Amino acid sequence: MRAEGVLPGGVLGRHRYPRDVHHVPYSGRGARIYDIEGREYIDYSLGGGSLLLGYSHPRTVAAITDQVQRATQFVSISNMPAIELAERIKQLVSWIELVRFALSGSEAVMFALRLARAATGRDKILKFEGAYHGNTDYALWSNQPRGQAAWPRGEPDSAGIPQAIADLVLIAPYNDSATTTQIVEREWRDLAAIIVEPVQRFYAARPEFIGTLRRLCDRFGIALVYDEIVTGFRHALGGAAELTGIAPDLSVFGKALGGGLPLSAVGGSRRFLSHADPHRGGPADGYCYVTSSQAGNPLSCAAALALLDEISQPTTLEVFHARAEQLKAEISKLLLRRGIAAQVVGAGPLWDVAFTQAPITDYRTSLAADAAKLGQFHRALIANGVMVRVGGRSYFSTSHRELEIEQTLKAVDSALRQVH
Repeated sequence: MRAEGVLPGGVLGRHRYPRDVHHVPYSGRGARIYDIEGREYIDYSLGGGSLLLGYSHPRTVAAITDQVQRATQFVSISNMPAIELAERIKQLVSWIELVRFALSGSEAVMFALRLARAATGRDKILKFEGAYHGNTDYALWSNQPRGQAAWPRGEPDSAGIPQAIADLVLIAPYNDSATTTQIVEREWRDLAAIIVEPVQRFYAARPEFIGTLRRLCDRFGIALVYDEIVTGFRHALGGAAELTGIAPDLSVFGKALGGGLPLSAVGGSRRFLSHADPHRGGPADGYCYVTSSQAGNPLSCAAALALLDEISQPTTLEVFHARAEQLKAEISKLLLRRGIAAQVVGAGPLWDVAFTQAPITDYRTSLAADAAKLGQFHRALIANGVMVRVGGRSYFSTSHRELEIEQTLKAVDSALRQVH
C-alpha cells in the first residue's frame, strides 16, 4: 500500500480497516461514498459523525463556495461569519452566554478544562470510565482500560503521557451516582471540573445521574462540563440541556457543527468564559489562554451556519430522528426473527448491534458484548455495500432516506447470516 510508505501504519490516525474490507474513498454524495476502485457504499461512518447532512449537501456546498471566493481566513480578532455563528449558537442553546471557537473536539475539551481550572483555582478533573474526550494528555485516561483499576485511579490510554497527570485525573463509573458522590465528597477541594458525555459510546446517561452531577457541582463549586462533540446539534437543537432539562456550566461542541469542516466550540456561562478575555491582562488576573490560529475561520463558520440553518427547518430533525428509529426498529426485528442473542444499541440517531442481551449502561457492562461477532458483522456489512467503522459507532444523516434504509436492511439480513 502506498500509504504505508508515508504514513505511520498507513493511516491518518488510530483506526485501520481490515485488509479484506480496505478501501480508499474518492468521493461522496448524499448518504453514499465511492472508492478509487469504483465501488459504491451506503455510508454510516460519515466523517466520524461530522457529516450530519451527508456528503456534499447543496446548502453546505453553496455556503463554502460563496465564502471561499471572499476569503478562507483573516489574521484578525474576529470576522462576520464567526460573529454570526456565535450569535446563532447562543440563540439555539439558550443557557450559553459566551462562545469561543476551536478546531477540534480535543482542543475544545482542553480549553474547557483549562477554563474550569482558571475559574476555580483547582487542578483535578473527574471523568468517567469508557469516555473518550479527545487526544490530550488530560483526556486520554481509562477510555478502554485493560485492567480493573480501583476508583478513582485511571489507566493512561497512550504511551508518552506523564505519570504525574495520574494524580490530576480521577475516574468514576458512568451512570453510578453513589460511587461518584463518594469520590466527589472526598476530593472536592481539589476538583475543578466533572466532564461527562450525555451519551457515552452508545448508552445514554440516566436522568438521575445527570441530576446528581449538577447537585454535586453546585454544592462544591465544581464546573459541570458537557462533552457534546457527538450529541451537539444532532440529538437536539438546544443541546443536551434541552433533553435533560439540566444546564451545565460549559459545553463543548464539534463534529456535526462544522458541517464536515474543522470546527469546534466551547460555550458556557460568563463566569467561566470571561477568563478567556485578554483584557484580564495575565495569569495573575485570571487570564486563561484559549486561542488557536485557525479557530473561527470564516470558511468553517460559513459551513456551520449552513448546517444550523438546514437543521432548523421545520420537521428536519424530527424526520431525521424518525428514520433513524425506523432503521433500528427493523434491525431489532431481524435479530428476533433469526433468534440471535443481540440487541440494537444507540441513543438517538446513533446505532449499532451489541451481541449480548445483557443490559448495557456503562463501560464494564458493555464488555459483555461479543467483540469478535461484531467484527464479523461489520466486515460483512461492508462486503454487502454498507460502510461502517469496524468496531466503532455508526451514525445516521439527513441524507439517509427510505431507499437507503431498505438497502441497509437487506445488507444487515445478509450480514447476520455470516455471524457465527
